[in-house]
Amino acid sequence: MIVVRTPFRIPLGGGSTDLPSYYSRHGGFIFAAAINLYMHITLSRPPIDDLIRFKYSESEEVASLDELRHQLGREALRAMGITKGIEVASVADVPQGTGLGSSGSYMVCLLHALHALNNEPILPHELADKACYITMETLRLPDGKQDPYAAALGGFSVLEIDPDGTVHACQAELAPETVNQFEKNSMLFYTGTRRESQDILAEQHKKTVAGDQRLVEQKHRIKEIGKKILSAFEKGNLSEFGKLMDEHWNVKRSMSSKMSSDRFDNLYDLAKSSGALGGKIMGAGGGGFFLFYAEGAARDRVRQAMLKEGLREVGFKVDFEGTKIIFTTEQ
Repeated sequence: MIVVRTPFRIPLGGGSTDLPSYYSRHGGFIFAAAINLYMHITLSRPPIDDLIRFKYSESEEVASLDELRHQLGREALRAMGITKGIEVASVADVPQGTGLGSSGSYMVCLLHALHALNNEPILPHELADKACYITMETLRLPDGKQDPYAAALGGFSVLEIDPDGTVHACQAELAPETVNQFEKNSMLFYTGTRRESQDILAEQHKKTVAGDQRLVEQKHRIKEIGKKILSAFEKGNLSEFGKLMDEHWNVKRSMSSKMSSDRFDNLYDLAKSSGALGGKIMGAGGGGFFLFYAEGAARDRVRQAMLKEGLREVGFKVDFEGTKIIFTTEQ
């Protein structure tokens, strides 16, 4: 039996410039933080039969790989040459469709477990690259590079993406007090709304490929803001980070009518009027988690305002380990 733990991520800057429709022409930039909310996958090879069993929000038991409905699991097994006699169970700290990169974390987590099963060591960036290939090339999902890399690497990851899709990844060099300030002043709230990001991402892809100049200029701006956010972290100026998030919010919500809603706009305005410097909705938008940044007494005002609106706060710390095998035993 093998158990692997892989973190979810919070996008901090450059979101959506990791999509091929954009980076293939302009290059992409991502700044993201892995957090201590996790995907766990348990993997084993039962000796009694050759069936494939997958347990997630559903439970599948099939005789052949082609019958497996779980497409991420099916193609990960196929890529690893495993076609029978395996059981995979996944448990996540947050549900799918909440903007924390669950699909990317799942794919990295499963591939890590499968490599361990085959006794094949693999580096985190190699896991991320393989996860991207399966989701973006094999399955043709409208996903980007951010989620697998942030999940695999952990910490504060910086990704420079070449037009050919090559990712140059490194860890941001941040002072410990900056990390502490980020964890102290950033508040994550669950809206209670889940959504699938694929429609929003597919819409962006279609417009970008079609040469929608307004959308391309918006993504240029998002990349520019993302680089300024990284600079603010490197300088330890997180007040500037909060203000830049507010700027990012206004650009992002203008990209698609599906990005926000009247309710989310009102929640954002309430947080700002309560003292938040800025905030963002996780992932492609449309649901999931809000992240707000507030300092001093404003933290409690924002917290109380969101709680009164029925949102649940989810505490977090930065995860610096990335994907990790936490248990293994002889088969």
